[in-house]
Amino acid sequence: MRSRIITSQTPEVLARLQGIKVIYTDLDNTLLGPKSSIFIAPDNTYTLEPARALLAVVEAGIDIVVVSGRNDYQLREICRVLGLENYIAELGCMLFYNQGREALKNYHYPVPEGKTLHRAIADSGAPAFLLEHFKGRLEYHTPWSKNQKCTHLFRGLIDVRLANDLLVAEGFAGLRVVDNGGSRSQGGLAPLPEIRVYHLLPKDTNKASAIIADQQRRGLSFEETIALGDSLADLEMAAVVGAFFLVADGVSDNLQLNAEFMTYKNSYLTTRKMGLGWAEVAGLVLKGK
Repeated sequence: MRSRIITSQTPEVLARLQGIKVIYTDLDNTLLGPKSSIFIAPDNTYTLEPARALLAVVEAGIDIVVVSGRNDYQLREICRVLGLENYIAELGCMLFYNQGREALKNYHYPVPEGKTLHRAIADSGAPAFLLEHFKGRLEYHTPWSKNQKCTHLFRGLIDVRLANDLLVAEGFAGLRVVDNGGSRSQGGLAPLPEIRVYHLLPKDTNKASAIIADQQRRGLSFEETIALGDSLADLEMAAVVGAFFLVADGVSDNLQLNAEFMTYKNSYLTTRKMGLGWAEVAGLVLKGK
């Protein structure tokens, strides 16, 4: 991966950052640091650098769109505090504009009238199947899972490819499991090497499809947009933007993430972690501006 590490002297990166109009960004462990704070650095000291970078980008007229697994209520409050207008919730299921005043659905899963997508997925039996099959390794990511309107939110440590193969074999081909990064919340699980966050959602819905919907709505070319993240779910954004940046903390023992990262020729690795990596990219974007 070292050949993909960005520097201020990387001509290829600077060329991709000319005329950027929209930055799509993940929140946790990307724009935000430990404890989901924009003011806490990876080493748990305080820093103003990510906040200053965000302010500079906004003042330059570049729109920052939060793209997260969090639900719309959580994102509305976070974006209100950060002074941002537009966000994409629950891994691409819903797009929101003007601080949530306008909403756009981004899924095609059958939902009976009067029910939410979350309820329709629960009624399919897929969540119960996964919890039973991966008993002791998977559970709901409480308390955050309780307010989801679209995806089912889990934590644990499972083989995502196996989970998706099992969903197809058991008749749940319209759904898939997505790895959305690490978590510090152990919950009620037995000790595991690490804890990761997973979403169960419609097969054709992801952060990338939501970005395409936003680009089409606003008449943006993919070259006018970039994305930042730290997980496999975020990496899918690389296919639909001019450049994708994986913050340094996204590099781990996750062999699938590392392998897929290298398949995208427009994907790069920051030299710094979390919000400091975000600020690093912001500085290059402003130089291109």
